[in-house]
Amino acid sequence: MAFLLSVIRAQVDGLIGADNTELPALRRDRLIRSAVEELSRDKPNTETDDVTGDAGRYYILSGGTSVVDNWVDGFSRVAQIEYPAATVASDESPVYLDPEDWRDDYWASDVRYLYLPNHAPAATEKARVTYTVPWLWTASTVTTAVSQVAHGLLLNDYAYLDTTWLKANDQRIATHKVSAVATVDACTVAELQANIDVTDFFALGYLGASLCCQAIADKYARIGDSTISVDSAAHASKSAEFARRAAELRKLYRSALGLDASNETRTKGAGAFVDWNTAPGWPSGRRYVYHGNR
Repeated sequence: MAFLLSVIRAQVDGLIGADNTELPALRRDRLIRSAVEELSRDKPNTETDDVTGDAGRYYILSGGTSVVDNWVDGFSRVAQIEYPAATVASDESPVYLDPEDWRDDYWASDVRYLYLPNHAPAATEKARVTYTVPWLWTASTVTTAVSQVAHGLLLNDYAYLDTTWLKANDQRIATHKVSAVATVDACTVAELQANIDVTDFFALGYLGASLCCQAIADKYARIGDSTISVDSAAHASKSAEFARRAAELRKLYRSALGLDASNETRTKGAGAFVDWNTAPGWPSGRRYVYHGNR
């Protein structure tokens, strides 16, 4: 399910009681973007693509034409491989490769390969590859009309409002995406939405609120360092209070994801190994295993 940035911000604001005098909305939005990145590391999304064999053992993941659609180098890991891929319409039973039957970090000439040491799928066969990807931000159908002289925005540019509408050179700091351009003085922007699981909405709220509280704590700490007298003590007290709240909210986030429960009872996130016996032995290890049913 996708949640609007403004909806996530409302949840965060309800937890921290924020307003523009303590932490501007744009800053809160960017901290929420950071929270989604952290959630992606702790509990990544997964995608599954069918890869057609070529009678070989090496299949490009990055650095060339990838055999999967949305591999993100530096983040993605293969979680499981079904080979040969079952035909669902024929009620075939899926067969999964063991962890030692693949590695997803074989590099040659700046190209990253999926290497299958024990299999060489024929051109008539497919391997069904499940791999991890970050939770994505996409343009929603909620739009805002921009009437601004020489806005300088083009179709599909990422943008944010900071007194005036500005282009985001890095989409990770954006809040909107340009969905239409009428003239050089008018355009339409669509609010971004995150495609997180509905079950993780409250966890994300806790994490976003934690990051915001820590930012507020840091602000008061800087003010306290530059002043003296009673005001300095008051700022130090506020800094300590927001730091405490940040820590408590992060605990709630970890608890909501099952990251701090005992090994016997915890619900494991997709970014954790089931146990050490499942960890592959090749040098870099595999960061993620698949625990979902998508």
